[in-house]
Amino acid sequence: MARVCVLVADGSEELETVAVVDVLRRAGAEVVLAGVAGTRPVKASRGVGLVPDAAWDAAAAYGFDALVVPGGMGGVEAIGAEGSVLEALRRAAAAGKWVAAICAGPQVLDRAGVLEGKRYTCYPGLNREIGGGEWQDEPVVVDGKLVTSQGPGTAVAFALTLAELLEGLDAAQRTAAGMLLEWPPEEA
Repeated sequence: MARVCVLVADGSEELETVAVVDVLRRAGAEVVLAGVAGTRPVKASRGVGLVPDAAWDAAAAYGFDALVVPGGMGGVEAIGAEGSVLEALRRAAAAGKWVAAICAGPQVLDRAGVLEGKRYTCYPGLNREIGGGEWQDEPVVVDGKLVTSQGPGTAVAFALTLAELLEGLDAAQRTAAGMLLEWPPEEA
């Protein structure tokens, strides 16, 4: 069972956050929604209230198999301003652990320096604000242990990709079937 930390802060995009937490828990992963500002309820980008499972703890971050940064500009700014998050992302990448982000979240990965030399995606247009890596106009991009995605409309595919990588193809397919989806999706 993979252990996954999904970071959250005021302004995080709720669909991207909840899709990842929900799909990965369905697939059998242990997921902790970690509040950068502690365990107080978070007001997400569209006003939905989210309650973190735990406060962000830099020391505990090293016990996770994956760190995930959702989008939402307010959340990305808060998460990216936390030096211990940036250091944890750097250490996770250096240790060969999974690092993932969606929508504006890759800006945090860029700030941490983990996009350098990697292919990635993000919300189209935000790539102009990212200095490292090579942007791909694809819904989900996997490069080594880096997983990125474009936005709310790609959140379930992003989450199922993470489920497959962390829990295996069978778990991702069972999870998708329970959600009335086919995984992997048929090529068009």
